[in-house]
Amino acid sequence: METPIKIAIAGSGFGKKVALPVYAELAEFDPVAVWSRQTQRARELAEQAGVGLGTADFEELLSVRGLEAVHIATPVATHVQFAVTAAERGLHVICEKPLADNLTGARRIAAAIQSAGVVGLVDYELRMQQTRRRVIDRAREVVGRPRMASISLVYSDHADPDSRPYTWVHDSRLGGGRLQGYGVHDLDLLLEIFPDVDAVAAATEVGVPVRRADNGELRRVTAEDTYGLLLRFRGGGLGVVTLVATARHGRGDVIEIYGDEGTVKLDEDRRVWWGRTGQLLQSEGPLDASSTKAFKRVARNFWAAIRNGAAPEPSLQEALRVQSVFDAIRTADIERRWVHPEPVTPG
Repeated sequence: METPIKIAIAGSGFGKKVALPVYAELAEFDPVAVWSRQTQRARELAEQAGVGLGTADFEELLSVRGLEAVHIATPVATHVQFAVTAAERGLHVICEKPLADNLTGARRIAAAIQSAGVVGLVDYELRMQQTRRRVIDRAREVVGRPRMASISLVYSDHADPDSRPYTWVHDSRLGGGRLQGYGVHDLDLLLEIFPDVDAVAAATEVGVPVRRADNGELRRVTAEDTYGLLLRFRGGGLGVVTLVATARHGRGDVIEIYGDEGTVKLDEDRRVWWGRTGQLLQSEGPLDASSTKAFKRVARNFWAAIRNGAAPEPSLQEALRVQSVFDAIRTADIERRWVHPEPVTPG
């Protein structure tokens, strides 16, 4: 194998829990620095991970000798600032999803990466889960034109004020909410199968209005923990995407895709079912749904794009496609009307 890619991780949430441990495990990478808003927190993360630098100074992070790439895992509202700065320094960029807090910002990131001639990739890792990868592949084989596509997520991890500590994820001003945490992954899955969305409608709710911060204070939650999305595909067919994170009893993800030629389903036991018209449904599973394993696939794709010139996957173009629908959903929720996503020119 060629020399590992020296990478820095900006962010102490997903960056700490998933990205940093995965990069440390993979031979393809050499994590050399970590950034957090709080200096002490950054130093503690670096020490725990055996990384040379922990800093709250992003400029210091980018100045590490031999640095080649940066993973942006900061609040969504900061993605543009961090990703554009990194690209302009000639560094390859892998960015968490959604790419930005709006399509204009996402396009700024994509343009900066293209102008710098570096590799850019967005972390829609859930499409790399074995369960969802199989759903996408089977749907392309047997479904045909869409009639109804449904994705339903039911979680209990936000059911009480003390079930999760208050973080930026609960602040709409920083791009928080379960739409950015889960909804964009489900939009990414649907758009992989049915890329042409004509219009969207949406409704969101905050089921648990306060959460306890690390200092013990209760803080008001402004970012949604429940949503329902309705998509109308161009040429016919509907998509329904729902999530409740405040249920008292959770269950596994359920995906159902019904087309004019066949059916694909993922049940809550992680079994995939599929079949064409006139056939009995076949099944396989239970399949693996590990997010960590899925991220390893994304990381290796990033390495291959940098070292071997492979096409980045998930690509920035796919990130812009999701961003356009995501923006339309935010507008539809606020204005209580059908909204047409802004076209994204293939590139």
